[in-house]
Amino acid sequence: MVAVVVVCAFATGARAQVFYSYPGARPVTDASPSLGLVAGFGDNVRRIGGFGRFNLSPSADLGLEAMYNNVKGEGSTDDTGFGGAGIDGKYLFVPASEDMKVDVAAQLGAGFLARSGFFNLHVPFGAIASHDFLMNDGRRITPYGGVYFIFDYTSVDVGPGLDGSDTDFDVEMRIGASAEIVKRGSLFAALHAGNGTMFFIGFNAGL
Repeated sequence: MVAVVVVCAFATGARAQVFYSYPGARPVTDASPSLGLVAGFGDNVRRIGGFGRFNLSPSADLGLEAMYNNVKGEGSTDDTGFGGAGIDGKYLFVPASEDMKVDVAAQLGAGFLARSGFFNLHVPFGAIASHDFLMNDGRRITPYGGVYFIFDYTSVDVGPGLDGSDTDFDVEMRIGASAEIVKRGSLFAALHAGNGTMFFIGFNAGL
């Protein structure tokens, strides 16, 4: 039983925030799918990943991502690597208007982290809001913020006759901003706070 508690505690640290947030509520356009890289930094987690977003309609897009987590165990100098992937959909249900200059979108995703003897299913759903500020040179700065409810299922191989599974439900806040530095290319930064805190930086470019 002690082994189960130790392994599940380690798994909790490993599974925090599988998803990053693509900057902004507005979907990518059909003419410009977006590809990029993102890195995340937490107390005991380092993450690097690649992503792509593709238009589905004027109000919706689809995101795909691949992630690698490097996790340092509590009270240990050993690092453990986890690989994973995710998919999400975003739907713009409140476009910016003259009366309300904020875009608001709903988002639902699912992803996993895995290694030998470990599997984590991570399902975030929530909403994100953003506003585009157009600069004099035509470039955009987009601050954004969102609230996500996150369901996790974790399974750890802890030996015959022992139950190494666990479920959890958390709320996470995500705030950040992106700045267009070249035409159709932006840098972004974000803070995720919930079950653990992570800081993200990334770059995305339209094709």
